[in-house]
Amino acid sequence: MRTRFFYLMLIGSIVSVGPLAARGDSPEKVKARQVVEKLRNAKLLSIQDYDKINAIDQEGMAGVWGNSPVNEYDRAYRNRLKEYLGIDLILIRSPELLEEVKKVDPKAQEALADLWIREATEMTKVTRKDVLRSAKLCLAIRALVKKYKAVAVTYDSATLTLSEKKVDAWTPLTILELAKEGIPACCQSHVDCLVTQTIGCGLTDGRPGYVGDVLNDWAFPATGERPKDVIVVGHCGAPINPHGNDRIPYLIRDHIHSGTWKWPTDPDAIAEATTVTWPTHEPVTVAKFDVGRRKASIYTGTVLDGNALYRDFPNCICRNKMVVRIDDPRQCYLLPSDPKEGSFRNWWGSWGCHQVVFYGDLRALFKEFAAITGFQVVEGK
Repeated sequence: MRTRFFYLMLIGSIVSVGPLAARGDSPEKVKARQVVEKLRNAKLLSIQDYDKINAIDQEGMAGVWGNSPVNEYDRAYRNRLKEYLGIDLILIRSPELLEEVKKVDPKAQEALADLWIREATEMTKVTRKDVLRSAKLCLAIRALVKKYKAVAVTYDSATLTLSEKKVDAWTPLTILELAKEGIPACCQSHVDCLVTQTIGCGLTDGRPGYVGDVLNDWAFPATGERPKDVIVVGHCGAPINPHGNDRIPYLIRDHIHSGTWKWPTDPDAIAEATTVTWPTHEPVTVAKFDVGRRKASIYTGTVLDGNALYRDFPNCICRNKMVVRIDDPRQCYLLPSDPKEGSFRNWWGSWGCHQVVFYGDLRALFKEFAAITGFQVVEGK
């Protein structure tokens, strides 16, 4: 049974614990103050077997695969998150997740898998068996969210599923489902991204935010003249309710790692992903709250039709990709791309390679939230 209980803990009816609004305050400031109050003592879950935080964004894949030692950033992160935003970060280890996997009701698992298959416009290169694995993982993660009364969750797919193969499923369909229930979720234990999703979800009364790598747009062959001032944000999972209460079309398909990932006891298993159809020609906000440095990056832009701009766009690199033309390219550190760069762009040790995209021009809301919580907004490069 679906529930919006945990999400309502964050954005539900505001019970004032003090004077939240002064006469003459803007609606954005009032809303930001309300969300600040709601975040106090909110719990976020990161399902991971290491003690590093934001390992990929801080150090690249060496942070999770290279036995990188825990450093001062990692040790200080949770205290800073609590000090700056009042949020508690709980690290969940894989044995606890696998215990929840064992408890999943097979009937509930089948019902959820069949729901996804019915909702999808198409299912290609994967089977119902593959979708059933995703449904079991989703129900186990949902159970952990309920157990800890958390408002958001991220899962370290890079190691628990991909490299160490402790879990036999991927999270794109979990991200899709939890977003429908008002629970921000992302993969790879991107905690800064999850924090950003949680803030944006509260400020917008339910828009989940789309987390993805900033890809080099030169990695995609253009159908005509190459578009300028664009970023491409890509991941294999995405929400299907970008405006909060809507549903956009999606297909169920093979993951970017489907050709290399093999489950030891089931060689026919295929890694599962989704591809959504983004609404185009709408304003979006590209945001990232960097807790370690107490900075916020906030840019606005417009969603373009990637399928019209690039050849074979859905099948290149990540399975979901959003093309965003940045409104003020002179002030955006995400630009420009370089033909000599690799497919995945990065800013190790600072912003990392991931961003969060929300539908709507939310710059004023995010800036008010940043001002109240003491985050420095980055205006330029």
